[in-house]
Amino acid sequence: MTQPVHKRFEFGTVFGDGGRIVSAPPPREKKFYTPEEVEDIRKSAQAAGENSALARAQMAQSAALQSLADAAQQGLGGLTDAIHAHKEAAVRLALVCAQKIAAEALERFPEAPLTAALDALSQEIEPATRLVLFASNPSDELKSAAEEAAMLAGFTGTVQFRDNPTLPKGGFEVVWSDGRAEYNPQSVFEALEHALNEALEAEVYHNSRGHHDDR
Repeated sequence: MTQPVHKRFEFGTVFGDGGRIVSAPPPREKKFYTPEEVEDIRKSAQAAGENSALARAQMAQSAALQSLADAAQQGLGGLTDAIHAHKEAAVRLALVCAQKIAAEALERFPEAPLTAALDALSQEIEPATRLVLFASNPSDELKSAAEEAAMLAGFTGTVQFRDNPTLPKGGFEVVWSDGRAEYNPQSVFEALEHALNEALEAEVYHNSRGHHDDR
């Protein structure tokens, strides 16, 4: 004979003094739903799914926009580098052209820098009694042009010439009692090239700082 299965009696809601609920049974899982409840659950699930899909789409769109921004930033950096390289090449070409033009001018008019300098130094050399001019193998044409330029500048003293083989064509040194002046075409171009290089390097530095700040 099968023994009966005994089930412990479980109390439902227990009320205390004043009707206060002391304990209550756990809510039972609902097994049956009305058609209206089923429709509400379906709409809630659909809305949750749509919100999740929209969120994923927005995240994908944001990632795509960030990728485009990164690509654009890299493109702008490359464009800046190309512009700088073009500018540097233009500066180098301008320097080479200037050197060739200056060399041709000095070949045809080697006395021009010296006569121009004596004219500019008129106030300094006018009270002097002697000028000593250094040049590389000074020609008679150079001497004649220098003496004429000194006279036009107001100098009435003696002009002496000295050979200095280390000076390039067109280069010279003028010495008088209270001072001296010199000109070396090669040194001028070296100083100009140095100044242009510093300007280009400064531009690169500022551009790189600007890119970092934008990020």
